[in-house]
Amino acid sequence: MTSLDTTLNVFVVSTPLQLISCAEARRYYGCSAAESLLVIARPDNSETESQLALLSTALGWQDVETIHLKKSSFYLHLGGVARSLAHRPIKRMFIGNKASWIHEVFYRGFDAEELVFVDDGLATVKYYHAIHNEGLASRVSKGKARLLSAMGIRLHRVVPEVVSFFTFFPLPCTDKITTVIHDFPVFRETFRTREHVSSALPPLIGFLGQPFGGGIRLQRLKLQIEHVLERHPDSRIVYFMHRKEVRAELDSLLWGLPVEVRQAGRPIEVEVALSGEKYTAFYSFASTALFTLKKMFPYINVYQIDDEALGAQVPYYEEIVSMFQSAGVEATTL
Repeated sequence: MTSLDTTLNVFVVSTPLQLISCAEARRYYGCSAAESLLVIARPDNSETESQLALLSTALGWQDVETIHLKKSSFYLHLGGVARSLAHRPIKRMFIGNKASWIHEVFYRGFDAEELVFVDDGLATVKYYHAIHNEGLASRVSKGKARLLSAMGIRLHRVVPEVVSFFTFFPLPCTDKITTVIHDFPVFRETFRTREHVSSALPPLIGFLGQPFGGGIRLQRLKLQIEHVLERHPDSRIVYFMHRKEVRAELDSLLWGLPVEVRQAGRPIEVEVALSGEKYTAFYSFASTALFTLKKMFPYINVYQIDDEALGAQVPYYEEIVSMFQSAGVEATTL
């Protein structure tokens, strides 16, 4: 770890989008490599780990001290990190997931001059409203608190009355939250996302998978795919799996339909930038990537499928749809 006298900026992430957001925040707040610490906190599966590794290299985290808190040795290493940070001056604490008890350990367990929440997909909108409705309610159970205490981690910090959001969503400042809104300058510079020469390969229509929807998910998903096929009867449709989706389940659902299922192996934004393929349009019900793709690749047509049955399950659905449209995402009704 860097010198005990060095003031740190600590970045806590568990997903690819959180890491992309932290790369943008690191540039915006002027955090040098020597004064930064990246904590990759218990990513949920090997696909997530692989995508985080790719982004760490591409977005310039190589020279930043990085701590990997993996599932297999999480508690063992968490105690060591806590002891190392206990007496370090921390200027800013950048948190990827407000609702995760793992991330909460960092923003309640260590004193920092400023607390900044970076984007965690559409959940960011939910977090934003939750802070206004209930404050920063703790997600750490009494049992977890006792375990943490035995490890020498005391959740003592009083969260400030006003916190910061570093976000690409158009969320206004309020008496509880200050917002800094960005449009991915680091990502766009790194991957050169301006429109490039047309590929010799036939153009594609992309569909962005999502893992939520409960018991009606698969039924609604098939209807959404059929809707896209009706709109593009002569086009090649590629279904991009979310990293939490199951391939066998999708193969069974889409059997007989002219749709190719892919797990890109890298975030969809990186896939679009580096694959060399030309995309005519992207579709999804409410994937965060509808927003990020339109921000990063404004020349691509991006469509949000307005599905009333699924929309009833999504908090702040009308507000989210409005934000999609403000970014140039078009709506198509199922």
